[in-house]
Amino acid sequence: MSLSFEVFSDIIRTRFNKKLKILIKNLMKFDFIGCGSLNWDMFFEVEDLSEIQFEDLKILPGREAVLERSQFLKFLKFLEKEGIFLFECGGGSGANTIYALSLWGFNNAFLGATGKDEFGKKIIEELENVNLNTDFIIKKGETSLAIILLDKRKDRFIAVSPGNNEEFLQEIRINLSQFESIFHFSSFASRSGQEFQRRILSHLKLKISFDPGEVYANLGKEFLFFWLKNTEILFITDYELEKIGLSLEELLRLGINKIFLKKGKEGAEFYSKEKNLKISAYKVEKIVDNTGAGDYFNAGVLAGIKLGFSEEDMLKLGIYSAGISLRDFGRKGCLTKREFQKYVDLLK
Repeated sequence: MSLSFEVFSDIIRTRFNKKLKILIKNLMKFDFIGCGSLNWDMFFEVEDLSEIQFEDLKILPGREAVLERSQFLKFLKFLEKEGIFLFECGGGSGANTIYALSLWGFNNAFLGATGKDEFGKKIIEELENVNLNTDFIIKKGETSLAIILLDKRKDRFIAVSPGNNEEFLQEIRINLSQFESIFHFSSFASRSGQEFQRRILSHLKLKISFDPGEVYANLGKEFLFFWLKNTEILFITDYELEKIGLSLEELLRLGINKIFLKKGKEGAEFYSKEKNLKISAYKVEKIVDNTGAGDYFNAGVLAGIKLGFSEEDMLKLGIYSAGISLRDFGRKGCLTKREFQKYVDLLK
């Protein structure tokens, strides 16, 4: 029996559509999807943070500030004269975490925005170099920038200037129901970014991994409540807990299953309704830069979760990832894939 051209075409089209659906479904099976700010970070060094005076800016060790672009550029010119330029690379808390996970071999994507400028091109290139999917990053406007200011004691202060690129986030069109992934959220400094993230979160059927950082913590518990009630895994510091004004017990009652309390030089703690754990910090001989150490802690913990580790081994992997990152500036200090696998093998 011969087939007409129309029937034959319908058969071919049906088979093609089935294959396309399978292909799309496979593409949506990322291990992790990050959502947060994408910055270009510039590292400077001064003798002592406490002695730096610039306008009305409070420069305190371990703190962060959000600046308008005009004040940020003045601060940048000030540091070019008064400080020493060290290094530059991509940044943003969630971006650092997903970058590390991609470097270690996990299949990841990111939701965010960069500017359509030289800084944005550098950010995309750096992410794609570790095979991180950038299809859901919009490229428009002006890139967000950050200054990481270090002193001789390796204390650090961060100043962030959101670009207008985050105003274009609403143009991202994505069917979130197609994704089979762990979503990891970190802060946006701009209101546009925050509204975009709220919209994404309202359409997600799964609870998220969340690191509010100082930017969101400073906005208080009323602002954060929507995020927290949709969180399964929370990464937080003592300072951020104090700013939010909620106890660990109250956070657990909101429905959060796992809380990882980052305590810097004191290590980290784990809390759930069933158990509490504490692990000391990984001892290193030399600290070059502690920027991003908390983000790489997050990456180690999330990798441990994906690999099915116990809470204790999740903590150990997070602590090790954070400790090793102190050896160099920014992403240069991140564990290599070989180093990551070697430590994972020790934990198995």
